[in-house]
Amino acid sequence: MDKEISNEEKIRFNSLYQQIIEIACGNFMFRQEPSGRRDPIDTITVLLNMMSEEINYSCFNAQQWNEHPEFLFSIFLNTNYHITSYSSGTSKILKWYDDNLDRPVSEILSDNSIKLLMSELEINSVKTYQRLIPLDFLTENKGVYRVSCTIQKMVGINSNFSFAITAFRFGHKNEEEEVKEKNSSGQGMLEKKESAATKLLLKQVRLYILRNLHTELPSLKQLGLIHRTNRTKLKEGFKKFYGTTIPRFHMQKRLEKAALLIRSTELPFSIIAQKCGFKDHSHFSKNFRRQYGHTPSVYRKENAWSIQ
Repeated sequence: MDKEISNEEKIRFNSLYQQIIEIACGNFMFRQEPSGRRDPIDTITVLLNMMSEEINYSCFNAQQWNEHPEFLFSIFLNTNYHITSYSSGTSKILKWYDDNLDRPVSEILSDNSIKLLMSELEINSVKTYQRLIPLDFLTENKGVYRVSCTIQKMVGINSNFSFAITAFRFGHKNEEEEVKEKNSSGQGMLEKKESAATKLLLKQVRLYILRNLHTELPSLKQLGLIHRTNRTKLKEGFKKFYGTTIPRFHMQKRLEKAALLIRSTELPFSIIAQKCGFKDHSHFSKNFRRQYGHTPSVYRKENAWSIQ
């Protein structure tokens, strides 16, 4: 007789599945925190995290970034925004020395951060998202610890794990790299540096788009502001480097994500459309047919994966 899968295991499998979907869609910044059980599920989690790290490093030249993301901790909330679990070392990082964070999350966040958190959850109530936002955590002695975080709506049936806050620390380039940059001279070197900086900028923009396929694309002006560049440089550089415009790239990748979900899940098309940032099924279906030559329903019939 087959062993029945527990609700907790279903949640863990759903999290793994979500990570695989994100990797398949080009989001290599998505991470899962192992549970600490050191079982096969944890092994897969660690391997997926390692794979994402290696791909991100190889594809986006992480050694050239001005800042390098490093995982700090994760905090899990229930539907009432009460802390139900957190990764090891969290209380030490936040200087809660009794090692007990079993409390409403409002007790460890500043008032402004609570408003920001609630706003993010309200805007993205039916979507999974990975946008970095700054949150101010309160230490036990009422000090402030600011850190960049992603907020994830968990997929599963256990209400104790409805949301996950994951914090990252960013380290700067080492001194040797900075000295080399300061000492470099000559027009040829400047042009080479400018070209490398432009490529890095465009790779960051591409990664930003891949991490936000669930939302509408910001205007080129807004994208420029986010990445500290101007609209013209962004528009012309992206077309030259990737051979397509930013809106077309965004649409193509959203539809590729939708096609993957259609093939590999039984999710309703309306939910898939939401996960891929489409406001309504009509708009989604029209664009999907334009790219794949079939409506989503026909595409599913012809391409659905058979699961034994």
